[in-house]
Amino acid sequence: MMSKKLARKSLTACALILASQTASAGQPSTAGVPEFETRAFYGDKILDRVVAIDVAKMQLIGTVDTLGETPYPVDQAGNLDKVYAITRGSASIDVITADSLENLGVINLDHKPRSGESYNARLGVTLIAGADKPFTSVIDVINDKVVAVAGTDIDLSQMQTYDNNGGTISSGHPAWLSKNRFTVIDRAHRLINLYGIEKVRGNNLNYSWEVTLLDQVSTPTSVHHIIHRDLDRLSVEEKHNFYALAEGSASEGIHPSIVQLYLSDDDKLTFVDEVSMDRFDPSTMSSHHADCHPDGIHIYVGSTEGHLFVINRLTMSIEHVIKTGKGTGHTRFVPERDLAIVTNHHDIFLTVVDTKKHKKIKDVTVSEPKTQGQILQSHTNFVGPKAEYYYAFASDNGKFFEFDLTNLMVSRTLETGGAPVQGSFINWDKYSVGGGESDGM
Repeated sequence: MMSKKLARKSLTACALILASQTASAGQPSTAGVPEFETRAFYGDKILDRVVAIDVAKMQLIGTVDTLGETPYPVDQAGNLDKVYAITRGSASIDVITADSLENLGVINLDHKPRSGESYNARLGVTLIAGADKPFTSVIDVINDKVVAVAGTDIDLSQMQTYDNNGGTISSGHPAWLSKNRFTVIDRAHRLINLYGIEKVRGNNLNYSWEVTLLDQVSTPTSVHHIIHRDLDRLSVEEKHNFYALAEGSASEGIHPSIVQLYLSDDDKLTFVDEVSMDRFDPSTMSSHHADCHPDGIHIYVGSTEGHLFVINRLTMSIEHVIKTGKGTGHTRFVPERDLAIVTNHHDIFLTVVDTKKHKKIKDVTVSEPKTQGQILQSHTNFVGPKAEYYYAFASDNGKFFEFDLTNLMVSRTLETGGAPVQGSFINWDKYSVGGGESDGM
């Protein structure tokens, strides 16, 4: 009988051949290829590998088998020429070079990893939240080393928990609230813990990192994430306000909601207000992602029964409800075109929205039905530098696609096999010289 590792390599080889055929057969000439260099790195938990793609050329660069199990997100290691594969089935993360696609080994953790995407450029560290514990590791991205930990070091299976829509993963996404303040979201106990971090100098020019629990706030249901806003563009007062997505509880009849929080100068984190998405039966609802509109006023948030809610954060009220698809999740705004592309994780189509009128333009089919039991559209997506194309995976189909933002139609596809679901897009212009070779980093 063929071993799992050998079977995986055989499948990878087949995928490379198929990808090459798909990229060349029936595709536009090179004259129509966008001129930018971006590489996509996605975790494929079906085949335990990382998939690397040249986005503009729609070509599979290669794949890397992970040492840990069940790679899900893949995050860039700060601003460096390497990525971290978040292997949710193992208490470690894989370190992979972004140019040669070499697996350099693993960073061992005291927990299984859930997600990262929280790099602090001032401190040179990134946060990796826990999947099985409400726990976070602080990682020095230069040395690939855990320098501090924060949270509760107890396995989720040993905890008495609420029945949240968030499922069994213990932590929410990690987030920095300021240059040295971050959160550990305890989904199991409906808490957000605020931590401070500082570098402590020791003898012989050595130093260590110290984290301190500063405050804690309760939330109506489990919080999935703090909604991203560019803090550098906010006023001094607005930098104290934060918005979080509470996932709801179908069994308890609690709707998903947007929660407003305030962080004071003396490190007190306070619950300020909440707007509940109470337009439909809560037993059919669940929400996992929200995104801020370019106008800075509105928040778009999807719910699994198939609607996109437009929230005014100033009045904390629902202004519009847009019919979308099952599993509505992420929204990618394209401000150059006053468009938003909405991910429907459990439907075969994405939804295009007019962001000035907050109205649906159309639904566009981007995948075939499920065959592997995975989500149909990836968590991660990307818009090219000229806002001409949108890129994402039809995950369950193992198909990377390019969506034309002028004609609102799928323009090219790339077959990779497997089921890549989440990753990151790296601007390769920072590293490339001439034909895309690494700049020695």
